[in-house]
Amino acid sequence: MKNKKIRIAISGANGRMGKIIIKEIFKIKNIILSILITKEKIKNIKYKNKNYKIKNYTSLKNQENNFDILIDFSEKKNTIENIKYCVKNNKNIIIGTTGFNDKEEKFIKLSSKKICIVKSSNFSNGINLIYFILKKIIKKLKNKKIKIKEKHHKNKKDSPSGTSIEFAKIINKSLGKKNCKKEILKNKNITFVSKRIGNVIGNHSIIFSDKNEILEIKHKAKNRSIFAIGAIQSAIWCFKKKSGLFSMKNIINK
Repeated sequence: MKNKKIRIAISGANGRMGKIIIKEIFKIKNIILSILITKEKIKNIKYKNKNYKIKNYTSLKNQENNFDILIDFSEKKNTIENIKYCVKNNKNIIIGTTGFNDKEEKFIKLSSKKICIVKSSNFSNGINLIYFILKKIIKKLKNKKIKIKEKHHKNKKDSPSGTSIEFAKIINKSLGKKNCKKEILKNKNITFVSKRIGNVIGNHSIIFSDKNEILEIKHKAKNRSIFAIGAIQSAIWCFKKKSGLFSMKNIINK
């Protein structure tokens, strides 16, 4: 078991994140890219001037013997179906999909009692360090106006971003306020500013201000490999776990 190679399946393998996760997996020993789940089949994958043929399917149906853990960066409707499949077949799952409503979040939490789920709105180490910092400082800044700004590529569907919602959840929890997504978006103390422009990977900032000063925490993603590496780290970490709902914060603090 110690030297067993982890067989990883990717759902959304033809998307922006999926393609980069594929390249990053090739760089890591003891991991096998076993199957790809895509709407349209990928003929072959080129890595270091070599072509690789990976089994390609349009769904997980009947694939339980072909992978150990699923990395899912697809669409939320598809992700929910993949969670159901993983629960039924006792497979752990890494979720990078965002935009879930409160009902879907409850379903994910319930499913984590049976399998290990690592779900993160952002798999960047830098963003997760901001989560940590925010918890430490928010009570000192509770009397300031709070603005959460984010900018992403034009094809990103959810707005505000999952990362922005996570920032707001941390703020609300620290201040003892209601923490469901619906209530967060109603919170008059937090202003969200979202933009969808070109090919922007992901820029986030949290601004605390009053009449005397402004404090700003910023993060800019220069390439998507930071998210791919975090997702793969999560898969390795989650591989031997039986159940539970975790996030990238647990991997950073391991």
